[in-house]
This record gives sequence, C-alpha cells and structure tokens, in this order.
Amino acid sequence: MKNTISNDTITFISDSYNVEPWVLKFNNDDDESANYFWRPADKKRLGTAVCFPMMGMLPNGKYMFEGKEYSLGMHGFAQDREFVVVEKSEKHIVYELADDAQSFAQYPWRFNFRLTYSVEGSALKTEYRIENRDGKEMYFTVGGHPRFACPVGKAGRFEDYFIEFEKAESVENIIKSYGPISEIEKCISADGKKLRLDYSMFTKGCFCFRPIKSKQVCLKSETAKRSLLVDIGEANHLQFWTEPGGPFICIEPIYGSTSHLPMIPEDADWKRRPGTLRLGSGEAYTCGYSVAIAK
Repeated sequence: MKNTISNDTITFISDSYNVEPWVLKFNNDDDESANYFWRPADKKRLGTAVCFPMMGMLPNGKYMFEGKEYSLGMHGFAQDREFVVVEKSEKHIVYELADDAQSFAQYPWRFNFRLTYSVEGSALKTEYRIENRDGKEMYFTVGGHPRFACPVGKAGRFEDYFIEFEKAESVENIIKSYGPISEIEKCISADGKKLRLDYSMFTKGCFCFRPIKSKQVCLKSETAKRSLLVDIGEANHLQFWTEPGGPFICIEPIYGSTSHLPMIPEDADWKRRPGTLRLGSGEAYTCGYSVAIAK
C-alpha cells in the first residue's frame, strides 16, 4: 500500500511492502519527471530495499548459530516483507516489522524493527530502530539500498554527475570491489574529495568504503543545478552501486557489517562477522540517514 507524507516544500511516497521509497520530489516542480528516487519499471523488481538483519551475502546462503543451520538470502528478509503502519501524520510515518514464524525460521531472535520516514524542509529523514525482545544477545546489521535517480528528471546524463565527499577518501579504504580498483582510481580526484561517476566502475558490481571518513556526501552534476546531500550519520560503511547503463546510483549507508570478497569463514558466523552490531536482551538501537534535495 502506498503512503504519502508532505510539507510545504516536498512530497514523499513510500510503499508498505519493503518500506520502499517511490517518490521524492518538490511540490509544483516545473519538471514533473524530477523524482529524486528511481525504481525499475518492472513492478516485480525491488527498486530500493531496506536491508535487515544482514547486509551482503552468506557463503552458500547459510550460517550456523548455536549448532543449527539457517538459510538467509542476500540483504536479509526485510526486503521481502509487508510492514505495518503503526503511526502516521501529515509529515511522518512509522512502519513496523516484528518477528514471526517466518522470520524465526531464518533468524532465531525475537525483535521489533521500526522504520520512520519524516519530511523537514527539503529533507527526507530515515530512522531505523531495532529492539531485542529476546532473552539472549542479538546480532544484526541494518542499512539502506536507496536508488537515487541519476540523472534527476531531464537534468543531463549519468556521466555528468559526481559524488562530492565531505572529507578526503582513499581507495585504500575500499574493502570490497567486484571490479578492478584501478577503474575507481581513474575516477577519484587527487585530493580524494570528488568521485566522477562512470559505468566502468560498476561493470561487475558494487564497491564499499570502510571506514568512511565523511558523514555527508553530495550527488552533483557538472551540467545541472539539481543535487542531493546524504547525511549518513554513524554508518561505518558506505557502498556505491549501479547497473551499467542504469539511470540511478545507489548510495548505501551500512550500520554493522557486510560480506567480504572473496567471502571468509567469519561471514557465516554472527559472533565473528567483523562489525556486526550486538544488542543485549531488552536493549534498542537507533540509527539512520537523511537526504536533502536541491534544484
């Protein structure tokens, strides 16, 4: 079910299935096609997935916990679930996913996962809140997989855009890249603050920075005024991805861990997976990011 929130400046539409963002645009925009999110025309494909309780993959899609084997697909199960709307106003909406028999077969913890979207000025804020309702310590990762339109509306070509980092970043901090690092080196500026977008970086898949020094990254164009600023908060990873030829760029803040390339034995062990977040019984964890759009 689609849900709309808005203020005097922007309108945001999300879907209760996968809490997927569908539309983020300025009210009364001269360019009606200027949606800052992108999703595929094929309705059977997910455009922007929320990733919980895992980001990345497992060796053979399986892991062991307390002597039992579990199967869990790439990026976890939340992306394939219908969330319940538990609160809604004109400017914010709260979605909820709680453990059930289906989740427990893949992930042996009792939990409550809430995702809140809110609009403030020209910004969309996304907040995750995970509560451990189990009697044992809980292990998890949470993150976003937002597909931002690139170009936005009629504003140029993909190759006209670049990522501007708040602080200097280095390819030495790229912990995972499906393609050659040399292609990324060609696109990053000498001072490490600008990453020119080119499909050559994504011919085989994504790449991921850890640690990421910048708290903010900006998607800008050399030829158009439209831009967006992503504040990633306390994310310890930042991943980028697109499909070669695709009119979008994923800017993915990750809170916790992601799989290695090639995968290592620790990737199949919740207690040993580097960066995994932990919650004691009854504890809660809150994190999130925001996107401010401009034209």
